[in-house]
Amino acid sequence: MRGLTLLSAACLLASAVQASDCQLLESTDALPERGDIRIRSIDFDASNVFDLDEPGTFWLHRFANYSHIITRDETLRQDLLFAEGDRLSLAELEETERLLRSRRYLREAKVSISHYCSETHQVDVLVESWDNWSLLPKIDFKHEGGVSQYSIGIAEDNLLGTGNQLQLDYAKDSERTGYLLSFASPNMFGSHWSSALQYADNSDGESYLFAVERPFYRISSPWAMGFEVQKNKEELREYQRGEESNRYDSKRHWLQSYLGFSLYASTYSAQRLLLGFRLHDQQFANNADTQNGLPPDRDLSALWLEYQWLQSDYQKLYQINQFNRTEDINFGWQWTLQLARLTDWLGADANGWQLSSRLEKNWTIKPGSWLLTEHHIKQQWQSDEPSRSELSSHWLLVHHLTEQSSLAARFHLELGRDMYRDQLRQLGGDNGMRAYPLYFQRGQKLWVASGEYRYYTPWSILRLFDVGFAGFVDAGRAWDDPWQSSEASDKVLFGVGGGVRLLSKYSSRGTMVHLDLAKPLRSEPGLDSWQFRAMAKRRF
Repeated sequence: MRGLTLLSAACLLASAVQASDCQLLESTDALPERGDIRIRSIDFDASNVFDLDEPGTFWLHRFANYSHIITRDETLRQDLLFAEGDRLSLAELEETERLLRSRRYLREAKVSISHYCSETHQVDVLVESWDNWSLLPKIDFKHEGGVSQYSIGIAEDNLLGTGNQLQLDYAKDSERTGYLLSFASPNMFGSHWSSALQYADNSDGESYLFAVERPFYRISSPWAMGFEVQKNKEELREYQRGEESNRYDSKRHWLQSYLGFSLYASTYSAQRLLLGFRLHDQQFANNADTQNGLPPDRDLSALWLEYQWLQSDYQKLYQINQFNRTEDINFGWQWTLQLARLTDWLGADANGWQLSSRLEKNWTIKPGSWLLTEHHIKQQWQSDEPSRSELSSHWLLVHHLTEQSSLAARFHLELGRDMYRDQLRQLGGDNGMRAYPLYFQRGQKLWVASGEYRYYTPWSILRLFDVGFAGFVDAGRAWDDPWQSSEASDKVLFGVGGGVRLLSKYSSRGTMVHLDLAKPLRSEPGLDSWQFRAMAKRRF
């Protein structure tokens, strides 16, 4: 017994000596410049939805915290890109923080070093997280141009604290009503495999989706793999000047599988190669409301090869696309190039080629000013078919005037040639021109520009909605529609307006309610002098 007592005392003494050697770390600048520092321990500090010590809390916030299951430590651990005993990499800590912040059930995440042990050259890592409210009576709505769209249901984005998502919806929009049941797991059993199951029963048909994927979840991921199958049956509608002009039925079948591997990976850049195949056919049929014919059926099944090159240069910014939330924006180059071989032995209508490319690059113009850009090009060649091409370019310039106000300018351009009839671009309503009804103009070519003044108030409604304001000017045009009637307008449209933004800051969906009143500056027959828009979306 005495021997055991002495042994216990010795262990306690050794632990005390070791603990005294570990000091609080105020900044990573205090770490020594050596590459063999190891991670001794990982601690978790998961916070509930609301901080009940803050002023303004009442029974609703207490009930929300009481009824909410906080994200489990094991769920957080499964997303970590490091483990106890690993060599410390500050880049991995930052990448893990971004990965955690991308999970919709977390409002914020922070991964930091809490202690440094100089004798053993070890560190303790602290993972802090702040939950969103994840059990939602789901209500999305939109009203513009005299058309109301909404969805009601229930969604759980953090089922029992595991990060899994379950959703049941009833939705009505301008084209259909229906029910939706879906389940998704962003990280199954900590394997970095994700899965999604979805079934929808709509007034114009049914659809389903099954997908399982192990993506390049980190910049140094050595490989990726994915499989997806999807079927959609729906009724498509065409519009002119915001009025319905044609209807027809559509059936779309999609199956894709791919395998990818890393050609080169470092801390801040990667090159990857992916190869796969897809089966893609779409068929169209008349119904009782078909008046102006149908698009031709098509099958674009293909084998494809894709090259990816990306750089990791992230910054944590605020008030760019949202407000009062951290936004991780990559200022490195991101480029993909895909070459697909359309082949008749897979079912394609004719042999041919598809070439597509995407380029993303963001710049810091000066302190407080940023330019975000994204560009897409797609070209298709098939025997006995016209050459089809699409180009799109998106530019967003944001300049912070003060901590509570900013200016934003946006320009979007789309140019198409010999496009498929059911894929023509639409302009109006939420698609660029807020003073005009949905689907007001249509064509193969489109441009839209807008300037916006944004004001972020310190106000909060019951600590549930943060309040912002916006004033805007829009201009745009869609044209070159081979199927439009001679009465259709393709003039340049202008509009001005303003509105309120209500951000559900503590919601896992992060939606923002837009309440806008806009006035068109061009007189058009049958067009209301004012347009009121109410909708929920994720951007300012």
